[in-house]
Amino acid sequence: MILRKPDFFDSFKCTASRCSDTCCVGWEIDIDEGSREAYRKVAGSFGEKLRDNIEDGHFKLLPRDRCPFLDRDNLCEIYMNLGEGALCDICREHPRFVEVYGDIMERGLGLCCEEATRLLFAGKGPLTFTSEECDEPEDELDDDDREVRDEVLFQREQIFKILADGSLTFRERLHRAFGISGDNAFAPSADARELYELLANTESFGPAWDEALKRIKARLDSAENSEQGIEDEGFFDESESVRLLAYLIYRHYAKCLFEGREHGKLMFALFFWNAARFFTRELAGSTSADAQTIKINAVKMLSKQLEYAEEIMEFVEISLDD
Repeated sequence: MILRKPDFFDSFKCTASRCSDTCCVGWEIDIDEGSREAYRKVAGSFGEKLRDNIEDGHFKLLPRDRCPFLDRDNLCEIYMNLGEGALCDICREHPRFVEVYGDIMERGLGLCCEEATRLLFAGKGPLTFTSEECDEPEDELDDDDREVRDEVLFQREQIFKILADGSLTFRERLHRAFGISGDNAFAPSADARELYELLANTESFGPAWDEALKRIKARLDSAENSEQGIEDEGFFDESESVRLLAYLIYRHYAKCLFEGREHGKLMFALFFWNAARFFTRELAGSTSADAQTIKINAVKMLSKQLEYAEEIMEFVEISLDD
């Protein structure tokens, strides 16, 4: 089995209590069967607390959707009492993700995590990947499926090469990688209003997203009333844009092998990038933070809303798959 990873993957380490937006708040935390069985055997008062806070296969969240094992310093009591090995699968792996395509495994970090997003943007130059042998079991593919897999991965590699080609202008790279033409900066949307409407038609993950949409709509309404256009907020430089676009393609494009919507997955990367750069402050929800934090928070907000619900990804990809 070949394991492929983006260039910043091995640098990731959870920032724990230093994280401004802990993943132990706001998410339902499912517990795998192996962890549930282990928790049944934990002795003492902490074992009782474990069992008292599990219901229907997940932890019973406290007010404001806090995990019951997140202490006042935003540290994990399970980790502190039982060690890292006692964490359930999702807590141990998040924000990591994995996809397997026959004898190729690809790992990455979800951009809902501010540290993952920081590392993505901290990289110098185009996004690159490492490959190494690993002992994980591979998925069986017949010859026809393997041929299709190889073609999809080849096409994706060509997109990476185009985006990384410094001999081309950035606009030329966008044209060759995504097939967009003309001067429409909002492609694949027709304009800023259409970009917003697709975002608004997705099912909300919570109040933070609802407030972000209100801020975007207010800016659009103000711009239309004053007959001014919406412009790029200027937070993302060319290198960061290239890395973000390539990473979104890395995470989603090859899934067309299982789900179809090849064009929709390609356009999703462009759609996400445009939403992030045109509505950066509105998505981030802060005007006082430094520019780097605003940019990271905008990407984090979009990732939470769009990338972590299959039905939302499907809806957006179908909307863009034409």
